[in-house]
Parts: sequence; structure tokens; C-alpha cells
Amino acid sequence: MKFYLITSMLFVLGGCSSKYVVTFDSNPKGASLVCSGKNWGHTPRKLYYDESVKKRTTINVSDCSANWVSGARKSYPSNLKIFPQGGTVISLDRPSGDGYAQDAGYALQLRQTQAAENAASAARDSANATQWQNNKTTTCYTNYGVTTCY
Repeated sequence: MKFYLITSMLFVLGGCSSKYVVTFDSNPKGASLVCSGKNWGHTPRKLYYDESVKKRTTINVSDCSANWVSGARKSYPSNLKIFPQGGTVISLDRPSGDGYAQDAGYALQLRQTQAAENAASAARDSANATQWQNNKTTTCYTNYGVTTCY
């Protein structure tokens, strides 16, 4: 049973490690990552490619673009270098033009929202730990006139 559990955990944990990760980023952060018409969320964003990508020297990610809230848009390159032992990080600078302040403001707003979510999560974890501590049963024993509680 123990061997089966360890083998299962290795299989599950190792499942994602064979994928090739590409981290799409942008400057300013927070642009929508759109690949082949599908919105993957805000940058930075990790996408996982089939392990067969590791056998190539480059990958074409030109069907992916960074789309800022101001309407500015830029495509990722067609020949992204592959590093078989690790992943690739690609970052695009926003094209020049109107709307940079709007995009930078949105990036700041996203960071503030993420910080608030992290703080709420930490507070929830702390409250759960306190509740667990408060619900803990205390057991006491008296032997030879000495009381021990745990």
C-alpha cells in the first residue's frame, strides 16, 4: 500500500514536469494574453506546451498577443528560443503611443488587488489556525500528585 501511494504521488507530481512552460509577460504588466482567439488572463501568465516542444530549437508563438486596456496590442515573436532543460520567459514592451498612463494605472490596480487577495487569504488562514487551536481538546492526567495536561 505504501509503495502504491508513493508511486501514485510521483506520477501525479511528475505529470506537469514533463510539460514545457512558456511565461508570457508584458511591460506594463496586466495585458490580456490572447492566443489563437482564446483569452488566457493577465500577464504574466504561464502556458504549458507538450514535451515534444523540448526537441525543437524554437517555437512559434506569434498567434499570441499582449492586449492592453488602452487598446494597444503587440504580437509575440514567431521564433521563440527553446531551452530544453527549463522554460522560456518572453516579455513584450508596450508599443509607443497614447494610453500608456491608462495601461500603467491598470497594472498598478491589478497589483493592489492581488495584494489585497493575498492579505485576505493570510487572514483566513490565520483565523482557521486560531479556530483549530481553540477547538483542541485538552486532556489532563494526575499521577502521584502531579497533573500533566496536553
